[in-house]
Amino acid sequence: MSKSMKAAVASYARSFAAAALAAFLATGGDIASLNADSLKMILSAGVAAVLPVAMRALNPNDKAFGKGAK
Repeated sequence: MSKSMKAAVASYARSFAAAALAAFLATGGDIASLNADSLKMILSAGVAAVLPVAMRALNPNDKAFGKGAK
């Protein structure tokens, strides 16, 4: 895996983890009381947080890890 690909994957992971953790804490942060609805909300928050990174990857003018990256 190239250095720029590793940076992109790390950015996706950080964005997902931060949003999922924030959503988990917003639900009360009790892992024992997780149900399907709260888990779905937490995962949805993580997916939504990854969208800006995906948009960056699709941008041909982004020199870091967009389509125009080396």
